[in-house]
Amino acid sequence: MKVFNRIIIILLLAGLFILGVFTVLYSFDIAGYQLADLPSTLRLNDLYEGSRGFFRDVERGNLDVLDVATLVVITLLGLLLLFLELKPPTPQRVLMQRGAYITRSTVKDEATVAAMQKPEVLEANADVKAQRKPGAKVDIKASVRRGENVRDIQSGVQDRVQQHLDRMGIPVDNLKVEIVESDPRETRARLR
Repeated sequence: MKVFNRIIIILLLAGLFILGVFTVLYSFDIAGYQLADLPSTLRLNDLYEGSRGFFRDVERGNLDVLDVATLVVITLLGLLLLFLELKPPTPQRVLMQRGAYITRSTVKDEATVAAMQKPEVLEANADVKAQRKPGAKVDIKASVRRGENVRDIQSGVQDRVQQHLDRMGIPVDNLKVEIVESDPRETRARLR
């Protein structure tokens, strides 16, 4: 979203710069440009009269519903873009307990290895998100054979991953384990 916000700001500033250049050219008669040379469709008087009428209606409270809705939408859009621009970016690395950093891919690999240590797990995949505080959010999706006791396997995988990451010194703030029953022939892992 920050890229979108920056593009909007760049376009707005470029437009203001071009308007400023033309204002200086026409105001000080630089390079032979005069306000009378502007075509009648670009005359500033029409713009001035239109904005003057709009602000007169605002002062009197004679705005249409469409004008009020447009102003509210513009205000909310500006507030949303400002909020998204000021929000700090999510970190790319995981902060460990001792003040060191570790990559998300390393945490992902370690969590996957720990989940695969459970004999019932055929295949495991982890998704890791770094946080601003020490630790990471880890989501694990593991495949098991149909008919297995999913609740016991889920708690076993969660305990094993938590213990393994604790031994590595990687704090886990939020660990979710999802167990999916699947056919062993459809998984990429070995058959046991």
